Amino acid sequence: MAVETFTWCPLVSPTSAPEYRNRTSKFGNGYEQVVGDGPNNRVDSWPLTFIVKESVAVQIKAFLDRHAGHKSFFWTPPLGELSFFRATAPTVTPNGAGVFTLATTFTQSFLP
Repeated sequence: MAVETFTWCPLVSPTSAPEYRNRTSKFGNGYEQVVGDGPNNRVDSWPLTFIVKESVAVQIKAFLDRHAGHKSFFWTPPLGELSFFRATAPTVTPNGAGVFTLATTFTQSFLP
């Protein structure tokens, strides 16, 4: 099965929450040794919110449900390159007049 691409744009400005994974060893004399944890020690995380009409909300939710939090998909973050990401289960809030808010967090992954 081919890797899908997430193409919808969040309507609320996203803010990245990158994490640098490091391993640290502290020694009794105050010396501390710090190294990056693996070749991909920087992981981007993006809390995203979409405010969309019902038909688009259904499409986004179906996409995220299809990937079930463990299957990666392609997405291009702001100031970034097309990369693999996984998503948390979306929360859905009806706003009335056929408009819905969907919230999820995309976390960078490195393999499909």
